[in-house]
Amino acid sequence: MKKFLKIDTLVYFILFGVCVFILLQSPLAPFAKSIITTDSGIYIYAAQKILDGQLMYKDVIDIKGPFLYFIDAVALFIFNRHFIGIWIFEVFSLFASSIIMYKTARFFAGKIPSLLAVVTGMLFFVICLARGNMTEEWSLPYISAALYIFVDYLKNNKPLSIIRLFILSLTFVLTFMLRANLVAMWAGFGIILLIKWIVERKYKELIRSLAIILLFVLLCVLPFFLYFYCKGTLPDAIYWVFKFNMFEYASGSNLLLSIMQTVLQISYIGIIIPVLIAIYMFSRDKTAVHGGILLALFFTVSACALGHSFWHYYANFIPLLIIPYSFLFTKIEENISKRKYLFLFILFAALNSLFIGRQIWLIYNNYWEKNKYALKVEMLTNIIIQNTKPSDKILVKGYRSEVYLYSGRASATRFSHVQHQSSLAKDNYIKDAEKALPKMIIQDNPQDFGKSFNLDSLLHNRYKLINTIDNTEIWKLKE
Repeated sequence: MKKFLKIDTLVYFILFGVCVFILLQSPLAPFAKSIITTDSGIYIYAAQKILDGQLMYKDVIDIKGPFLYFIDAVALFIFNRHFIGIWIFEVFSLFASSIIMYKTARFFAGKIPSLLAVVTGMLFFVICLARGNMTEEWSLPYISAALYIFVDYLKNNKPLSIIRLFILSLTFVLTFMLRANLVAMWAGFGIILLIKWIVERKYKELIRSLAIILLFVLLCVLPFFLYFYCKGTLPDAIYWVFKFNMFEYASGSNLLLSIMQTVLQISYIGIIIPVLIAIYMFSRDKTAVHGGILLALFFTVSACALGHSFWHYYANFIPLLIIPYSFLFTKIEENISKRKYLFLFILFAALNSLFIGRQIWLIYNNYWEKNKYALKVEMLTNIIIQNTKPSDKILVKGYRSEVYLYSGRASATRFSHVQHQSSLAKDNYIKDAEKALPKMIIQDNPQDFGKSFNLDSLLHNRYKLINTIDNTEIWKLKE
């Protein structure tokens, strides 16, 4: 513990600077001119409604785990509902992750190779941050902490004490309560531990560890269970977080096609070659740690392919890449005079330069001027504010939950965005709208949502079209 808590001021200062640099692409950052977009807007809107006393998964519906909305709600509460509170939470969450990853890398490398490994891994975040406030981003400190314990046990024979087993259980539950398929790393190392204990005939340790972890997992899940049970929303939470998210939503994609898309996307960003080099060199020393890393990487690729492939899914790779990277940078440091290692150093320097260049471009876009879509949302919100009162409800048909945030108007339905696959949404979306009769309806790309969400009858009978902005129709309730 003393070794873990040892502070290296210069390293921590560099890591903190890298975290702030990466998060300056976020629209939640101080003085940013871009706007919050789809996913983050959905989460923040849900957090606001929770603070207003509404019940998650019943009064306001989304499909991520409850811990995500808890984080956003706490950040908004502490900072008087200012969005910058979430950004500050993100900075310290990412900073904590980087420290733990650095401590893990130090098991394999010296100070400089470990720092280079973490910085290289963190720069990968430039393309998978998706402008922040994503489940993968929030899961990083928990994945990193569990990885540190697994590696310390397998490499250094550090005993799995009660406290460490509790941390493994707690981090698993919190990650699971962000999104269920983020726990691939525990699966990879869990299998390696089972094999190790069985091969070495450590049955007593196997039974003890499994029993304690199971007990702690149940204890950590209990507060979530009791909260939803007491609020009468347990069936709703189970449906949206697990049944819909893992079966209905995931079934909407072809698994093989998604795996191919995952590989192609990773290849496209230019990281597959150095990653494969690092993993190949790392895996030549066949130990349980290496097996755990490789198996965890396999499960993470598989988890990314469940559902639909988006860039932010790949953030889960970052803690797992730190160890192969630290191993590789150590080899480079020891053999820099040799031609192939000099080439690898130049390759990684070029890769990092590309990520830094892209990040500078993203920061420029975030701060220099409002883009076309930001101006469109500003026009929409101005029209809504001019034609409604703060207590009025509106309906934004589409994925643009940020319109609710910037207009300060509540959604007329429980569904702040359209989920195509959900039978529950299809059955109740129009019913909610007809019952509430929102003051205004914003129909974003009306042709994209099919018959299940067709509001034409309601619009033409009760509303009048008052404006159209870039294929977005603005309807107002007839007096």
